[in-house]
Amino acid sequence: MSAMSASPRVLCVLPNLPERRTGGGILLFEVLVYLRSRGAVAVAVPVAAHAEAEFQDVRNDPLLHGVQWHALKPERTPGVSGYLGRLVSPVPAEVAKFATDTNRSVLAQARREWQPTVELAVSSWALAAYPGLSLPADARLYMVNVDPDIVRYDGPSLKRRLAAWVDRPKVDRLCRRALSTAGRVGSISAADLAALNRMGRRDDVVYVPPLMRPQPLDRTAAEPNTVLITTNFTYSQNVTSLEWFFEHCWPHVDSRARLTVTGKDEAGRLQKLCEAQPRTTYAGCLDAAGLDAAFATAAVAVNPTRLGSGFQIKLLDAIARGVPIVSTAFSNRIGPEIPSSDDPRTLATLMNARLAPGSVPPFDYKTFYRDAIAGWDRFLFAASEPQSC
Repeated sequence: MSAMSASPRVLCVLPNLPERRTGGGILLFEVLVYLRSRGAVAVAVPVAAHAEAEFQDVRNDPLLHGVQWHALKPERTPGVSGYLGRLVSPVPAEVAKFATDTNRSVLAQARREWQPTVELAVSSWALAAYPGLSLPADARLYMVNVDPDIVRYDGPSLKRRLAAWVDRPKVDRLCRRALSTAGRVGSISAADLAALNRMGRRDDVVYVPPLMRPQPLDRTAAEPNTVLITTNFTYSQNVTSLEWFFEHCWPHVDSRARLTVTGKDEAGRLQKLCEAQPRTTYAGCLDAAGLDAAFATAAVAVNPTRLGSGFQIKLLDAIARGVPIVSTAFSNRIGPEIPSSDDPRTLATLMNARLAPGSVPPFDYKTFYRDAIAGWDRFLFAASEPQSC
């Protein structure tokens, strides 16, 4: 705490709602809980018309009591003219509908009234409300992905495939813009530092670990031979990864093992995929209590992600609760403390070794979380250039 001002005032600009039902939402929520523990916080956040109820839930969350909220509202032209306008827009479609004069005025007024000592933008999507799509020279930028790496769609919708193809170069340009205009840049993953430095033409991007408060569970009811995968089928990277897992890894896992899959579905695709697999149950998109119960009873969790960038929140979900997890090496952004392999048979072997609860010691999450907090304090509040954790 010595590195920060006595009473920091943080203005945080988010790319989407910090709601606790998706990995990205959980990450943003945890960032705000941390910021609130450090000082006063004001937040500007995009709020789509269909998300008003979720926005109110977030505002009423007792862990975010005292946060000042500024909603950025979308403007979208309907019909063919609107669709063509989004195609020719220089920014991605999801950014374009919030990149309006009204939202720029909302953010400018929030800054005048709040007079922040620190301004934090999360991801390049946050640029929507900034004039000229440029961050202030002293702003901190926290990158949760190498954004062009996540613009991909492999699903059945031709329209969405076209949209992803059109948006990818726009996302690339926006990402470069954010990286080149920010005063200080942090990355959620050490593996992304080189790519972010290259895109921003800089050499000072630092690793700032993801935040999630420890959530230790009573593991006395953990059941032998139970496996858990948490996912989100609205992202095509997760679809491709789970299909790979079922085809190449799951057949080599002990035949006594039973798999539970949870997460957001898309048009029933996740449920259908699970129903077609042996020894597999799709449990739906669970609330916080249901997710805790699933983790409490699982012998081992699995992260089969093989595409994309950033940090897999499903890894944090498990280790923050004291649950053993195995991962593909591709998406293991923690290190050798997490058993991992990109070879499906080796991954199955790692799972088999953990099907008996208590067979392996838990990950030292207390140390990981302590280091993450220290990294965030340096990144946001240190007067000199922060050092990598």
